[in-house]
This record gives sequence, C-alpha cells and structure tokens, in this order.
Amino acid sequence: MGILDYFITPRGLIEYDPDEFDNARKVDGSVLIDVRTHTEYSHGHIEGSVLVPLNSLKERLHSLEKDRIYLLVCATGHRSRAAAAIMLRNDFNKIAHLKGGMAAWRKNGNKISK
Repeated sequence: MGILDYFITPRGLIEYDPDEFDNARKVDGSVLIDVRTHTEYSHGHIEGSVLVPLNSLKERLHSLEKDRIYLLVCATGHRSRAAAAIMLRNDFNKIAHLKGGMAAWRKNGNKISK
C-alpha cells in the first residue's frame, strides 16, 4: 500500500454519501467493515459494522468471501479508500466506501452505536 492509496480513488470503488451508504448497508449479504483503530471504534461506530483495522486488513483478507458486497468506513474516507485499493488489488470487486467517513455520517445526523 502506498501513500497515494489514501488520496486517489481506485478504479472500481463506489463512493456513497451517508444516505446512500445507509441504504446499501441494509442490502442482504453486504458486509460493513470499519477500518479505524480499536479506540476510534469504541468511541462510536455504525451499527452492524465489523472492526478490521486497516493495519490488519491484509492478514484478514483470506477470511473474507470475494463474492460478497463490502462497505468500508473510517474516520474521514482516506483509510477506507486505501482499504478498498488493497481489496480491489486482491480480486474483490464489490467494494464501496462512505465518502467523508464517520465525520460525514455524524454530520448527516445518522445513528452511532457504542
């Protein structure tokens, strides 16, 4: 993973605003992955999300089914973009992320779980 992965949207990544992301996470079979740290996650996360910190994502890829829909979230959208780049390079092809991350989610007034 390179520094540009945090800033350049990889080809194939779908970017959702908070309302679109909220609808997408309700689709059967979708998996919501939060790539923030344990501490960030414990201070509030989207209900139903699974914590897979970005620094451990590569090691966890083998346990993920490639044909599922993955929705990625982080604090501002940079780490989820980088996570998407990793997943897309490893033959996952149904990847979306929350543009603006948890900051956008909160600003939109969406529910936070603790």
